[in-house]
Amino acid sequence: MVMKNTKKQGISAATGEKIFDAFIYITLAVCFLLWLFPLLYVFLASVTPYEDVVKASLVIFPSRITLEGYRFIFDNSNMVQAFGNTTFITVAGTLLSMAISILMAFPLSKKDLPGRGLILKLLVFTMYFSGGLIPTYLVVKNLGMTNTIWSMIIPGLVSTYNLLLIKSYFESMPAGLLDAALIDGCSPMRTLIQIVLPLSLPVLMSVMLFYMVGYWNTYYAYVIYCYDMDLRPLQVVLRDIISKATGETEAEGYIPTITVQMSAIVFACIPIICVYPFIQRHFTKGVMLGAIKG
Repeated sequence: MVMKNTKKQGISAATGEKIFDAFIYITLAVCFLLWLFPLLYVFLASVTPYEDVVKASLVIFPSRITLEGYRFIFDNSNMVQAFGNTTFITVAGTLLSMAISILMAFPLSKKDLPGRGLILKLLVFTMYFSGGLIPTYLVVKNLGMTNTIWSMIIPGLVSTYNLLLIKSYFESMPAGLLDAALIDGCSPMRTLIQIVLPLSLPVLMSVMLFYMVGYWNTYYAYVIYCYDMDLRPLQVVLRDIISKATGETEAEGYIPTITVQMSAIVFACIPIICVYPFIQRHFTKGVMLGAIKG
């Protein structure tokens, strides 16, 4: 009798687990479709003729493929120069941000660092209170960086959140490993480069992606600090294109406004989407580790 009850309970538990797993899979599938739909819609609308986009509230299968929106973007703006500016801002900014964040995080991960507590408190303070727009502008102006490409890089060079994320990961490393390197004659810099950094790839890749996306979407810094049209980053140029398309639509009656908007979104997203697959494995692991250790 006892064995029969145990069997029934086992079967019941297994059935419950299967139902729960099925519910989880269905929920994840629905979430995936909800997240995928906007991307597909934007891409399809960018290659769909303007008249079809206007007629249909939802574009699924375009009647024909057109690159009218992309042609409008390249014919009506200095896209190559803007793309080059944004690429420089992203590459230079990411490299400098990563270098400074790592060089700050490594000593702060040492509990015997003099003044460590005060420095960490000051860092956390900046997460809650900023200097304000006008003081920040005055600092940038007094440093002679206004209307230069560096004004879109230097002011936001280090993110406190990213810095603390790297510091927390460095702290989790076995102390014996670092002590062994010290006994073998490694200097702190050599220990950082040859031991700590290779073991920290997950969190470094995650932070690097955060910095890359932030610099790639540079818009606000140009509006505040620059006025030279040759320094416009990609996001500013794309915004100008959309505004121009809207103005010409009102004046001439036919410019593919929606198509241009969707084409601009696709063009701005493609570089980051192309980079992400190469660091996806490290990024996923880094996010998980950050959630556990942070």
